[in-house]
Amino acid sequence: MNITPLDALRLRRGVEHLHQLGPRATAELLSELTARIGGMPALLDLLAEYQRRLSPKLLRSAGGDRFPRRPLHEVRG
Repeated sequence: MNITPLDALRLRRGVEHLHQLGPRATAELLSELTARIGGMPALLDLLAEYQRRLSPKLLRSAGGDRFPRRPLHEVRG
């Protein structure tokens, strides 16, 4: 998947906001997204795969439950 740095930042900020809204808002976004693209079976299969492969405890211990810090960049003027 090819994503621009600006789009990656927008995605990150949007996901952080969505996460603060809680599980219901997340479920509603996913439901609406799958309705728009016609892929509920694919979404449910992917969710089941995440449930099998990923454990919250394991992700927390490896820092996988957070986005990495963004590197600082020098702004020259």
